Amino acid sequence: MATNGFEYVNLSDDLEHYNKAFAAFIERRYPQNAREAWVKLLLQQDNIKTCIAKLERSEEPLRVLGIGSGTGEEDCKLVASLLGMYPKVQSTVVEPCMDHLRRYQERVESTDDLRIGAWDWRQHSWEEYSAIRMSEGDSTKFHIITSIHSSYYFLDHLEATIGEIVDCLQEDGLLLMVHCKEESGCFRAFNWQGNSHNDGYSVTSGDIRKMLERKGLVCNEAVLSESSEVTDCFAQEIDNDARLLVDFMTHVVNFQETAPPSVYNDFVKRLGSSEMTFRENGRIYMDVSSIIIIAKKE
Repeated sequence: MATNGFEYVNLSDDLEHYNKAFAAFIERRYPQNAREAWVKLLLQQDNIKTCIAKLERSEEPLRVLGIGSGTGEEDCKLVASLLGMYPKVQSTVVEPCMDHLRRYQERVESTDDLRIGAWDWRQHSWEEYSAIRMSEGDSTKFHIITSIHSSYYFLDHLEATIGEIVDCLQEDGLLLMVHCKEESGCFRAFNWQGNSHNDGYSVTSGDIRKMLERKGLVCNEAVLSESSEVTDCFAQEIDNDARLLVDFMTHVVNFQETAPPSVYNDFVKRLGSSEMTFRENGRIYMDVSSIIIIAKKE
C-alpha cells in the first residue's frame, strides 16, 4: 500500500509482526484484569441461566464460538466460568494464526478446569471457516459467540460478515463484540492519517450496533476502561518494544523505518497531544478503552 508518498505494509497483512506488536501493547495495558469485566457482564445476562436450564433437561452441550480468539487469554475466562455452571461446554475456536492457536491449546492443556470441555480447533480466518461450513452443509448453531477486537479484520465486508455470524447464532443466543471506543486515543491513533491508510478503522461501535439491530438483534452496551503506557515512544532513541508499540498504534509494519521523517514526526507530535494521550506522575498514557456490545437473538 502507499500513502503520503511512501510504501507500507498494513499490520493486518503480516501476522508474525502483528503478534509481536500486539504483545508489546498488551504488556503495557492497565489494569491487566480489566477485561474480566466483559465475562462478568455476559454471565449476568438472564438468558445464560435459562439456556443452561434447557440444556440440562436435554443433556445437549452448550456451544461456544470464538472468532479471532488469539491466544485464548480472554476467551478461556469465559469458558472456565461456563464449565463451572454446566459441565458440557463445546468450544469452537476460529483463529488464523498458528502460533496463537498453539498457545491457546497449551493454555487449555495446562488448566484442569478447561481440559474437561470439548474443543474444536480451526486455524482459519472467518471467511475460510464460513466457506467450509457452507461447503460441508454445516448448520451448527452456537449459544454464545464472541468476537473481541476481531471485527477490524473483515471490515471490507463487515455487514455481510455480521450477517453470517448472526446466522450461526442459536435463537435466544448471545453475541458479544468488543470494539475500540471512538473517543479513545487508540481509535484516533488508528486514524492517524484521516483514514487515508485504512478506511476501515473509521467504523465505530455505533455502526456495528446498527448492523446488528438491522439483523433483528437486541443490543446493550458497556464501556471497558483501560489505559496503555506509551512513554517510551517519545524517547530520542526508541527501543524495539517502543517501535512495535508504534506499529500497533499506526497499524503499519516498521512505521519508523518506512515512513518519511516528516510523517513519523507528525504522528509522534499528535500522539503527544491531549486528544490522544494524558500525563500522570511523569508518565504518558493512552486511553485504550473499548465498547462491549452484547446482542441477543430473539
